[in-house]
Amino acid sequence: MKFFSSLEYFGVIFPVRALCFHQNKMMLMSNRMNQLFFLFIVLIMFSCGKQGNFELRTNEASVIGKMEFPFGDIYSESTPGSLHLNAGNNNQFWNGTKAKLIESENAYRGIKTLYYIADLTSIFPNPERGWHNRRDVDGRNGNDDRDFSDVKAAGHTLVHSYLRLDDFRNTDTIPQSYLDDMQEALDAIRFHGLKIILRPTHVWSEASSVSEDRILKHIEQLNAVISANADVICHLEAGYLGKWGEWHSGRYTELSNRSDGDTRFRIIKRILETTPNSLPIVMRYPMHIREILDELPVPEGCEPLTQVQRDRLGHHNDCFLFNEDDRGTYSRNNLWFGNQSLEQQKQYTFDLISSYGGNKLVGGETCSPAIDRIDDTQIEMSEANWTEINLNFWRDAIKMWKSRWLPASNNDPAETEFDRISRKLGYRLRLIDATFPMSVAAGDNFTISANLSNDGYAGIIKSRPVYLVFDNGNDRFNIELTSVDVRRWVSGPVSFSLQNITLPPDMEPGNYKLAMWLPDAAVSLHSQPSYSVRFANQNIWDASKGYNILTDSLIISN
Repeated sequence: MKFFSSLEYFGVIFPVRALCFHQNKMMLMSNRMNQLFFLFIVLIMFSCGKQGNFELRTNEASVIGKMEFPFGDIYSESTPGSLHLNAGNNNQFWNGTKAKLIESENAYRGIKTLYYIADLTSIFPNPERGWHNRRDVDGRNGNDDRDFSDVKAAGHTLVHSYLRLDDFRNTDTIPQSYLDDMQEALDAIRFHGLKIILRPTHVWSEASSVSEDRILKHIEQLNAVISANADVICHLEAGYLGKWGEWHSGRYTELSNRSDGDTRFRIIKRILETTPNSLPIVMRYPMHIREILDELPVPEGCEPLTQVQRDRLGHHNDCFLFNEDDRGTYSRNNLWFGNQSLEQQKQYTFDLISSYGGNKLVGGETCSPAIDRIDDTQIEMSEANWTEINLNFWRDAIKMWKSRWLPASNNDPAETEFDRISRKLGYRLRLIDATFPMSVAAGDNFTISANLSNDGYAGIIKSRPVYLVFDNGNDRFNIELTSVDVRRWVSGPVSFSLQNITLPPDMEPGNYKLAMWLPDAAVSLHSQPSYSVRFANQNIWDASKGYNILTDSLIISN
């Protein structure tokens, strides 16, 4: 039997001399006002004629009771004291409130639901998303930028660099000095707590004629260095073919040539085979992706792409919003497997990006001082789940975004379009509430569930672990939640389902911080907070530890 002394409803405290729950019976002994109030509730439930329950919550958002009724269910919402009537499939809202159900025994067990203050306006860095900064880092012709302190100071986390192979078009072997320069650049990226996007290319603005055999050899040499430094590489742009490595205007690039499709398959397959499965590979034109994934029979002597390899292939749009078809991005013609309309090519891209349940990587740049479709920026970035874009090209296009003022919309404040893009590129995870016990014994089970919102254009692209951290200032216990896949946290509501863990038995009794820690998947980066995910909330981010604090008053007992 459990007793409770009061309840709050819409900010009104109802004194209850004895509210008793025992053997599925509810007895209320209180003043006349309370009796009339509950009579009114019961009459509403009788009118619904459905099975349900009744739940009471305190102003601390703890459920203080639940009662099964044969008519409907009323339960509390995120707003303390509010009630919601649910009658089967015919949801009825009492006084316009909404709700969510929390276990009836929460208060009795010491379980609480805590609510967190949103940060809907701040622009802050998070790994593997946002504006990328163009740099030349491979050492060619003195291009050996190693100081990225300005990138870090600007609150950005990404650098983009071409790997210029112009000097090696006539040789199968890339000199060790070039590979050493690559390594030096990647060391500098790691030192500054950043990640880099790389695109190899044999030519700049002229047509490429390098043979398939030589390309495959260069892939293996470059990817040996890339694989050894995969922890600081955000993703690869496929490159190698055509001007600027964009897969147009050069040997093997034409989609009208069926036999060249076999070469394109082998190049992509070699890139995938010689790099870790953690690295996304993005391609310039969606119809090249379609050819490889959906149209082309596996060439003789090749193995089919595995599902993991297929899921790694994303898209970089290097003429974003230029015109209706983004300067040919969505209008490749004379396809050997049958022409597709602009609408079909575009829809294929949107479907591809969310085909496995999470999002594949989408990035790129603008390509002109003017953007014909600038009014489509928000809908295009949202529908195609953009994660990153070039900050430096074209600068005039960037200035247009900085000068455009957008009104407030849903959770977005009134702001410039540049600021909205800055906040929403990739993921932006916001913690709404979390439910867990405030006191627990070392070695006992610990349960937690939460609700979040992803306010960004895309989900987290690459896998990363989620840990619950128990930190008393002297000892820190990191417990991984192995069943959680953050790649499924796409734009919109995110349900963090109930997790059950066993606490270490050697935890010293006392007060602990409970935090959620989303570090990089690479253990080598765990000690650097800049590679951990920050939530869009006020007063929960610990920049020195790289975790999000759920509470600083969790009690661990013997």
